[in-house]
Parts: sequence; structure tokens; C-alpha cells
Amino acid sequence: MRAGKPYPGPVRSGSVGAPGQWAEAFSGGMRAASIAGAVYLSFAAAKLLLGGLLGSVAVEADGVHTVADSLTAFVVYVGLRLARGRPSSKFPFGKYKAENLAALLVAFAIGAAAVEIAWDSIHPPSAAMRDPWLLVAVELASVAVYCALASYIRRSKGIVFSSLSAEATHAFQDVLISAVVVVGVAGQFLGAAWISSAVGLGIAAFILYQAYGIGKSSILTLLDAADERAASRIERVVSGIPGVVGVHEVRTRRAGPFLLATMHLETSPAMSVRDADALADRVEEVLRREMPDLLMVSIHEEPGRPSGRWRVAVFEDQSGYVADRAADSERILIVDTAGGGEEEMPNPARGRPMRDLIPALRERGVNAVIVGGSGGERLMALRAAGMGVYRSPRVPAREAVELFQRGELSAEEDDS
Repeated sequence: MRAGKPYPGPVRSGSVGAPGQWAEAFSGGMRAASIAGAVYLSFAAAKLLLGGLLGSVAVEADGVHTVADSLTAFVVYVGLRLARGRPSSKFPFGKYKAENLAALLVAFAIGAAAVEIAWDSIHPPSAAMRDPWLLVAVELASVAVYCALASYIRRSKGIVFSSLSAEATHAFQDVLISAVVVVGVAGQFLGAAWISSAVGLGIAAFILYQAYGIGKSSILTLLDAADERAASRIERVVSGIPGVVGVHEVRTRRAGPFLLATMHLETSPAMSVRDADALADRVEEVLRREMPDLLMVSIHEEPGRPSGRWRVAVFEDQSGYVADRAADSERILIVDTAGGGEEEMPNPARGRPMRDLIPALRERGVNAVIVGGSGGERLMALRAAGMGVYRSPRVPAREAVELFQRGELSAEEDDS
């Protein structure tokens, strides 16, 4: 396990990714939440003042509802402010989930509004409104304000955070609520109150579905549910890095907008600890570049399994069988065990030291060589270059590769 390495955070993205850009996202998110709260409170004050001056209970009630809306914006602001803090000894993985908790609270608020709409749709007030057209004017103004607010929040750089995205949904929900009120007044005017009930129930169902989606996503993140799509992408990216034999036990979880991952990285058994650690550093570098939201990754290095991705070089004799001695073979068969590709090349080190062959094998990404089991030559140079050496009986070269993949060839551990 690699420990003690600093985690600089995500490195880049087409929109948000570099450390400075993430800081901008947090700042933008908190600014959007603050503006949303200020808009709600200002609009609530205007409704309460207008309702009091004109004696409209309906408008005053709508003002009280708007005051409650401002509380969700405050919750989002607090959640983002907490999540912005760096990891500490008490919170070694940061407080990024604070914004997921804020999103969950907003989901509850949205769900409560949906239930309220459904209740009012099923049990509409029996008394006629004293000032229906004043209420319509107020609600139409609300539609305009909330539409502009939802649009502003969605254009904010902080929209990458689930809590702010939930707040944008909350603002759009207020648009729908105002629309229900307008439809209700129109229904009463036309003598068809059932229109308001039908529209209200439909909108309530839609809002409740949105609340369910936001709440489910937040709960799964808070419970450290795996991000299967991210895990699959990590496996795909890592498997394509030269020198990687395989990767397994990829585990992922999210904290706020960030991704945390652990994995087992398979390398050639002959690879030195220093080279294996350098390969792990390369894997981390590539992952951070390809996955901008990756915050932390823990990599455990271990010897690769025969079933992994290998570039195997088989020393052949004139008849196409495995040569007893690598230095006496006339050609080398190179096989990609994962892709199935093959390449055959003359042995540039025939009759010469094995170190003269290493550059050609490295250029072709070879990480394992197969040679006859009866030869007594020393192949320490190949092992020192990070290539596993495997002894095979005298069989055709391609059959030797199949034996290697089944794990039936023994690795040479000591050339002394």
C-alpha cells in the first residue's frame, strides 16, 4: 500500500477540474446559494408587505412559504462552506459529504412541498377567494422571478455540486407551485375546480419524483455506495497503461462531487519495488488526468496473474519450438495475450549478451519471456529489466504461451 503521498486534488477538466477551478466552483456555489436566499427573503418581504397593505391572507400565506424557501438556500450555503474545508487530522477524508447532506435536506423540503400540493389538490378550500386576481398577479411575478433564479443557479460554476443542483430544482418547483395557483384561480373562474386538482396532482407527482431522485442519490453517497461506472472506467483506463498486467478489486465511493478509489495493481513479478512504485505513480497520474473528479486513490501493487495482460516473448528454434537457450534462438515470437496480436522478429542478441536484447524487448512492451527448461544460461539481465523469465518444456512456441496463460510454467526466481 502506498502511503504518505500528498493528494493535490483533481487536476483538470473541460469545465471544472484544476485546483483553482474547484475553488471557483465552491465560491460560485456559495455565491449562488447566498443570492438565492436573498431573492427568497426579498420576495417574501414584498409578499408579506403587499398582503398586509391589501388585507390579502392568501398573499401573506405565500410570503410565509417563501420565507421557508430561503432556509433551503441557507442549508446549501452552510453545506458548501463546510465541504470546502481541507482534510484535517479529525476529518482525514475531508467534510465533502456535508454538501450531500445539504442536498438530502433540500430533497425533504421538495418532497414536503409535493405532499402539500397533493393535499391541497385533493382537499381544495371551499371558500371563494376574496382577491383572486391579486393572487394571480403575485404568482405570475413569482414565476418570472423563480425562472430567472433557477436559470442563474444552473449557469453557476457551483452546479457540479448536488446540493446546488437540488436548490435549482427547488427554485423550478416553486415555478410549478405558482402555476398550480394560477390554474386554480382560472378553474374557479370557469366553474371547473377539478382542473386545478388534476393539474396539482400531476405536478405533485412530478415534484415528488424529483425529490426521490435527489434524496436517493444523496443517501447512496452518504452510505458510501460504489460508483460502478467510475470503477469500470478506472479498470479500462488502467488496463491500457503500458507495464500494467491487470487490475482488480477496484472500489470507489463519492464524497460531495469527488471520487475516492482503491485498487490492486498487477505488475510483472520480476519488476523491482522501485519500478513498481514508479508504475503506480504513472497510473495515478493518468487517472487524475482522465478523471478530473478523482480526489484520492490508494494503489496496492502485487505480482500479476497469468490470466492478465502480458506481452510475452518466446525464444524459438528453427522448427518453431521453444529454444533451450535464449542466446542460440534464431527468432523471437512476441504475443499480446489480451489483444491476441503477434509479432515475429529475428533475435538481435544471438550469440551475444542478453543485455543487448533488452532495448528491443522494452520497445515492444515485453514483460515476460519464455525459454527452454533445459538451458542453463543466466538470464539475470532480463529479470533485472523487469521481465519475468519462465521455463517451458520443448513444445511449439504458441503452445508455450497457452501453458503460460494457464499458469503451468514456473518462473525463474534465482539465476545464481
